[in-house]
Amino acid sequence: MSTERESPAGELSEFETQFEPRSNDDDALWEVIEIVAERGKKYRVRWAGNDPKTGRPWPLDWVPKHDCTDHLVEEWKR
Repeated sequence: MSTERESPAGELSEFETQFEPRSNDDDALWEVIEIVAERGKKYRVRWAGNDPKTGRPWPLDWVPKHDCTDHLVEEWKR
């Protein structure tokens, strides 16, 4: 049984949008282009930019759901 829920209108529940902005976000956050997968309490994300050592895009990575912004989650759920 899934613990994730949507309201009847298709809106995301408060449990799926847990990102809490902080005052140092401009210095501490990495930009994510999109969520590409979901498993348990994590999303797999595509990072913006390229690895300066290789010149290639950063590898996809699994991050805790609460680290993703509401906007990213909303785009993923569409």
